[in-house]
Amino acid sequence: MGDKVSSHNTISAEISPPANNLRQSIGALARSGAVASVIKLASAGLSFLMFVTVAMTTDERQFGLYSAAYAGASLTSFFSIVGQQSAVLRFWPQYAGNNDLNSANGMMARSILVALAGLGSFSLLIAVIGFLPLAGAQTPEWLSICIATTVLAFALGWSEFVACALRAKNALIFALLPRDVIWRAVAIPIFILAHFMQIKMSAVMATYLTAGLLLLCIAPQTLVLFRDTIRAKRGPLTREQKREFKTVTLGLWGVTALPPALSQASTLLVAAILGPEAAGAIFVADRTMRLVVLALNGINQALAPQISGAFHSGDRPHVQRITSLAAFAGFVIALSVLMVFVFFGDQILSVFNPAYATPTMQITLIIFGIGATVGTACGPTEILMQLTGLQHALFKLLVIVNVLGLCATAVLTYLLGPIGAALSISGTIIVWCVTAVFIARRSIGINPSILGFFAGEDALAARSFLKGRS
Repeated sequence: MGDKVSSHNTISAEISPPANNLRQSIGALARSGAVASVIKLASAGLSFLMFVTVAMTTDERQFGLYSAAYAGASLTSFFSIVGQQSAVLRFWPQYAGNNDLNSANGMMARSILVALAGLGSFSLLIAVIGFLPLAGAQTPEWLSICIATTVLAFALGWSEFVACALRAKNALIFALLPRDVIWRAVAIPIFILAHFMQIKMSAVMATYLTAGLLLLCIAPQTLVLFRDTIRAKRGPLTREQKREFKTVTLGLWGVTALPPALSQASTLLVAAILGPEAAGAIFVADRTMRLVVLALNGINQALAPQISGAFHSGDRPHVQRITSLAAFAGFVIALSVLMVFVFFGDQILSVFNPAYATPTMQITLIIFGIGATVGTACGPTEILMQLTGLQHALFKLLVIVNVLGLCATAVLTYLLGPIGAALSISGTIIVWCVTAVFIARRSIGINPSILGFFAGEDALAARSFLKGRS
């Protein structure tokens, strides 16, 4: 029975498990991380193809509106679930790992209600924007596209929450496949069929179709989550548990919503300074750079519940071991991808547009890759701080570093063009990641970077932490 709970493809984890059965071995965790990395790689490829097929079925103006709607819905979705995608990863393993299924189920029910309330409120806000007369003066479809964006924002936000809720229960494959693979694999042939039937879609129709297919693909996940939560035995949460949930949620809301918002702000800032053509090339280089961190992101999908469960049960050496191992594995792959950028960067950029295959843009891509590689070497610092009570320190760090980073981006982009933008954006990533490692090591005695792997700090850091508390 315990093996079923710890399996990465378990659909339901409502069976009351002993704490040690929630913890995966290093080998099992490596397999789960490898599976998640493959899923994320497939997701990246399918995402690219999906946008290509949408562009095929729309004209230039309509695809521009669709892109804006998708970007707006994506950004809104990060805010609208009020940090609950990380809250479930924090609290479910924490309580279930300590054999307190009543509290774990109570927290899950509370997270679902908070997420739905946030999704409803923010989605309604987008619809209200659609009725503003000045905003739609130049766009006749303004109201229709805003309402369609409302549906897409709800779908994206809910799919993210459901996936994280299932990941918290170690149902990794069932959590990731519907949104990352199945949704896009279903959407692509539908848009291709529309193209060959010479159906020119409007942005509104394409947005509704994208949202509807996503909701359909995650319907089984939604049913399983609701079924398990309704059937589960739940005890009333204590006042202390409610206070902790509220405090942690506020911090997690900030750290999960701030990075995507600032990423969009950087893109808009570069566009304002260099113009749309240069901004498009920067956007392509930035998105291509994310291939560097793809392996670590995949590993993180399996790592998050393990970090929370082990840390809150007092097993800090295990947390040290799995985070530094993740940093090492992610860094090796990131370095390999960076080498591909060095030798084949111009060919990669030319896939998007031959005009992007210039020496300047290849240097820009390499600089982005260096920043991402150093960030990967720092390990899973973001999820470590989110899940171990350092979310407020992480939020302050992100605000300070990124505000300074935006200022640097404005200056360096103006002076050096795309290379300046890449230097400042990559520098921002490096500074906050390295600083986060120091904060984690000082505050909880865990070094999640590759230095923790090579220095064997899984034991040293734990002893340092215990001495500091004694």
